[in-house]
Amino acid sequence: MTFPVAVRQFVARRRQQWPGLFLCGEPVGASSADWELPAADAGDDYPDIITFSSGQEMEDFWGANGYALDGTGEGPFSVFYRLHAQPLRAGQVTGVRCTAPETATALEGAGLLLGAYFSVSLVTPEDPATDPFSGRVLADFLESFGSPSP
Repeated sequence: MTFPVAVRQFVARRRQQWPGLFLCGEPVGASSADWELPAADAGDDYPDIITFSSGQEMEDFWGANGYALDGTGEGPFSVFYRLHAQPLRAGQVTGVRCTAPETATALEGAGLLLGAYFSVSLVTPEDPATDPFSGRVLADFLESFGSPSP
């Protein structure tokens, strides 16, 4: 699955959680199906960003409090991404997680070569390992790529 398709699935998941979803400070509207990932420029020095909030109230909260949980236990978060057009090579892959355990076993220790790839950072209000909201955001993000949750 491509990065743009997975992010679109993630947006659709967040839209189910937050019917008034804002992306990059703007309401998504009645359907997230029309939303497209902005094109990434491989030569850009800075990553692109998609910001997520539940609506105008959370946008205002974000302006005053940054990445923090509000009174409902939820908060704004962001996905930073960058397209890398140059190859990436890894001599040995470890810690493989995927839906098919036999595939994970077969890939463990294999080499990796990517012709082009996206680097991605998910920034949540709290540590996903200890905060239920941030943990659910991370799980939804990974599941949007067809990857099992941590």
